[in-house]
Amino acid sequence: MSRKRWFFHVVTRSLAHRKGGTLLLLLVLAMASSLVTALGIVSFSMEKKIAEEIRRYGANLVVVGDSAGMEVGSGGMNFGMIAEPAYVAQGQVEQALLQDRTVRADYSPSLRGAFNLKGRNVAADGVEFSTVRRLFPWWRVSGGWPQAHECLIGNDIALRHSVKPGDELTLAGSAGNLVVRVAGIVSSGGEEDGLVFVNLQALQKALGVPGQVTAVRVLASASGEDLRRFAGNLQKRLNGAKVKEVRQVARTSESLLKKVQLLMLLVTAVVLTACGGSVAGTMGSSVLERGKEIGLLKAIGASRKEVLLLFGAESAFLGLVGGLAGYVAGYAIAILVTETVFSVAADFLPALFPVALAASCFLALLGSTGSMIAVYRLDPVCSLRGE
Repeated sequence: MSRKRWFFHVVTRSLAHRKGGTLLLLLVLAMASSLVTALGIVSFSMEKKIAEEIRRYGANLVVVGDSAGMEVGSGGMNFGMIAEPAYVAQGQVEQALLQDRTVRADYSPSLRGAFNLKGRNVAADGVEFSTVRRLFPWWRVSGGWPQAHECLIGNDIALRHSVKPGDELTLAGSAGNLVVRVAGIVSSGGEEDGLVFVNLQALQKALGVPGQVTAVRVLASASGEDLRRFAGNLQKRLNGAKVKEVRQVARTSESLLKKVQLLMLLVTAVVLTACGGSVAGTMGSSVLERGKEIGLLKAIGASRKEVLLLFGAESAFLGLVGGLAGYVAGYAIAILVTETVFSVAADFLPALFPVALAASCFLALLGSTGSMIAVYRLDPVCSLRGE
């Protein structure tokens, strides 16, 4: 029998002979690695779900024109500020967004203008309806989405002016009239209920500001520090414009996610510490039980290095098997937790398999450190005498 085969035979027979201790160690290591796996899958699935929910709230950045204002007052009294409408070049913003390839961004330009409808002032918003449907999926539209020469009208305006889908409206502006047909009525519970939405190019022509917008709402596929960095880079590329974050809901969701992840991390750390103590105790008792065996190995010529290698191989083997079992169990636990608690489908993450193996092996070897030191110091003569 070759030396390698003999070494493998000794390791497997030693583990098979101590079935109770081996099964206990495998159970502890599998529990630890399953917790690591479950934590990773649950955290990733929750983060993905929250990102999807945040997308439903719409844009997380808005680009607006940097208007020049003038304070108005008299005799030490301040009456406020007057300012001209601030516009930003639509092409400039689109070009600036395309220059950053690290973050994927969807955007919706808009142009706000004042018109007169049936003797009353109303605010019209020029938009691209295809991008509005993507960025604001919560809008409730009764009727249909506009085609050419059509518009959406807010629910409040529709009630105030008794307007219904199919009616024709004449919006009187300073630069001319805009005649549109009502395609649908929008209701969102926000400022959209008091606006008239028309085609962006048509409003630009009616206001005499081709290629200009008052705001560009941006939905960037980034959060936290990445979003702030993206906003800062975008601000540097834009002259005469301001980039602002729309982050109230997103910050709350991200803060909650971080707290939940921190809680799971603390629980995992406590469990891993307990598992490490269990491994150390079990391996320590194993050294005491196998004192004569270790002494005999040293007496027949095995060096201290070879005996340590034997114990290290046993620990590594237990770590690999425990990590494999833990990964499978952890994935099952993650499915149970995500579907029953968070109503989310768990993602299968093969990248966590080496993490589970590494965690299990590290725990097994770390827990065996004290036992290996005891093996290194063990006197074969004393151990054979039973001292």
